[in-house]
Amino acid sequence: MYSVEEIRENYKDFSDSKIENIARNESKGLRKEILGILKEEIKNRNLDERLITWVEAETNTLTDFEKQTLIRKIENLNCPNCGQKRSKLFGQEFNTIVSVIIWSNDITQNRIICQYCGRNEKLKSMLITFFAGWWSKRGVLNTPYTIIKDTINLLFYRKKINDRILTDFIEQNNGMFRLHGTDDKNLFNLISWHNNDYEIQETEEELKTEK
Repeated sequence: MYSVEEIRENYKDFSDSKIENIARNESKGLRKEILGILKEEIKNRNLDERLITWVEAETNTLTDFEKQTLIRKIENLNCPNCGQKRSKLFGQEFNTIVSVIIWSNDITQNRIICQYCGRNEKLKSMLITFFAGWWSKRGVLNTPYTIIKDTINLLFYRKKINDRILTDFIEQNNGMFRLHGTDDKNLFNLISWHNNDYEIQETEEELKTEK
């Protein structure tokens, strides 16, 4: 492990853009003494002072009580998908596979929505996978696995998935909560953004290209 002085010297050699990137995206995982070095660099380089505000917000972690209170507030919001309040909001995972000959796309999306919307979205993703997921070598292997996994998760692991998604959402937005609060409007907007931020895994063609 590098000493504090070694890290300070390394930070001096970093470009402004790297310092800004660390402040925006990596500060949460830094030790307290390293945070001091980061803030010094921001000041010494006359970078945007709002970076320091963001670093302090990101590293002022919510307490367990605040997290539990926040989860209860999230559960009782209107659904960002349908706009209604028909049930509590849940963190839900949707996996969809579409493949054609040598091309295969595996999409995983984590969303925070109500039970009714979740049921419709789950049915939609499973139907797409069932009818469109088989048509490549990779799809033949992944499609039955994904359908079985989603069925098991739906029957036995809904709470575990919900807890994981809500916990991840809160951790990812710690700085936003500290800066802008946790009123219903802010939470609703953050969840709406989160619901549209999904991961598209590598396609089969991309895997072949890398090889």
